[in-house]
Amino acid sequence: MSKKLEKLSSLFQEMEQALIAYSGGVDSTLVAKIAYDVLGDRALAITAVSPSLLPEELVDAQTQATQIGIKHELVETREMENPDYTSNPINRCYFAKVNSMIL
Repeated sequence: MSKKLEKLSSLFQEMEQALIAYSGGVDSTLVAKIAYDVLGDRALAITAVSPSLLPEELVDAQTQATQIGIKHELVETREMENPDYTSNPINRCYFAKVNSMIL
């Protein structure tokens, strides 16, 4: 195992539980897999669901979470209701995250 993967695994070993922001992409899938390998049922993957997420991406995330074995929950976000986000400024990701935290 590479030193970076060992470090990530070590970080999870220090935790009682972990919540993984899970898009189903390569990065979050790797983190979810290592979290699950270390923590088992004490790891939870969360996927934000909104019109910003393509339906096939959601299906892929659900499929991969099932294959990993990690518990996976969906949280509905409403960033499309935020004009700061829909105006598509350069910092739109900031507004999506702020909106998600408020809801």
